[in-house]
Amino acid sequence: MIVKFDLFSTQLERNIKIHMYLPDDYISSQETYPVLYMFDGHNLFFDEDATFGRSWRMLNPLYELEKKIIVVGLECNHNGNERVSEYAPYPFYDPEFDETIEAKGKQTMDFIVDTLKPYIDLHFPTIPNRMNTWIAGSSCGGLMAIYALCMYSQYFSRVVALSPYVLPIHTSLFYTAKKSHIKMPSGLYVSWGAHEGSTGHEFISETKVLTELANILLKKGIHIQFDVQPYGEHCEASWEEITPQFLRYLIK
Repeated sequence: MIVKFDLFSTQLERNIKIHMYLPDDYISSQETYPVLYMFDGHNLFFDEDATFGRSWRMLNPLYELEKKIIVVGLECNHNGNERVSEYAPYPFYDPEFDETIEAKGKQTMDFIVDTLKPYIDLHFPTIPNRMNTWIAGSSCGGLMAIYALCMYSQYFSRVVALSPYVLPIHTSLFYTAKKSHIKMPSGLYVSWGAHEGSTGHEFISETKVLTELANILLKKGIHIQFDVQPYGEHCEASWEEITPQFLRYLIK
């Protein structure tokens, strides 16, 4: 089942809508469940909620999953360029908008770990330890998931980053990855597609950056699973196709 509710973020000073998947029998079963936190929660389940009219359609893969889990998706800020700002761990110049993006990614992560996760653990049957707590996202949300791996590993043991938007801030991300103390065991599933950009050069650049990042993380002992999609695009339909794979990665 899907439930939706608003939760106020003191960190971002606004209400954030939560889109949450729970096993249909979660009340009667008396079981407790691992929790996957996800960015862009409005894009996960239903096309009518999705920004571009197409969601990840995650319900079927969740129903078919061998192990039941809870998914908690936080909706982004739709006001102007605020989504990018709230999903940016570091400031960067955006040529498309001809402006420097303010970095509010830390506030977003602090909301997740200090407000959202305690609320979920209090009101729903979760397994709250880090081994059963994961985080995932795509595009800017994928960048945030990697940032969470580097800076919030005391809360999350496995991370999924689909088509992470890393090129504009890769220098800062490399520095963070090198300097951070990441709790073990930790794992990263990272996927991107060969048809995400308008040119093959973008795919080559992204591959180079993600490979260099992976080398930094591997030296720290992090398990990494690459999943390059030969026909993958930067869109919800492509992320839907690999949803079963990354869900199985999380529960194995």
